[in-house]
Amino acid sequence: MEIKAKCNYNFEAIRALTHLANYKRANPKKRLITWMVLLTVLMLAIVLEMRFFPNASLSIAFWASCIAALLELYLYFLLPKIRYNAMAKSKDIQNSYIFLDDSLKTATKSDTYNGEAEISYSMLFKVYETSRYFFIFQTKNLAFIVDKHTLEGGTSTQLREKLTAFVKDKFIICRY
Repeated sequence: MEIKAKCNYNFEAIRALTHLANYKRANPKKRLITWMVLLTVLMLAIVLEMRFFPNASLSIAFWASCIAALLELYLYFLLPKIRYNAMAKSKDIQNSYIFLDDSLKTATKSDTYNGEAEISYSMLFKVYETSRYFFIFQTKNLAFIVDKHTLEGGTSTQLREKLTAFVKDKFIICRY
């Protein structure tokens, strides 16, 4: 049975991949909100404490909290834009996938790149699944993005079963 799919490597797909790399299984939006609320409460508590008990260590804790908040905002908002802009000529490339019984065929077609490859499922490193995408890692740093909305000839459940048979415990379902 063949299952076909596609994915445009647009900003939305690259943002999802970047959030996966930064947050793993955690829901990126919930994690951002949680950390921002916690850091804001911490900063307010430190400011109130500094008002009554001025101390250099409280001032250091306040600035450390500010830096942590800025880092979290950077990871959520700016890093995906930086990664997408770094793609240069690879922006908005469309990959086509054909999932066969024992291998994955992929094809890339654009103005600057054309290529095809066939990869045995046994060569896959890890697979992550979110509500919108499958992220199929061939190595630690090389991932194919498969948009679930483009699946033809099968469902995401059938594709999950096919991939799970080969990667077993390296198939990770993210709850977002």
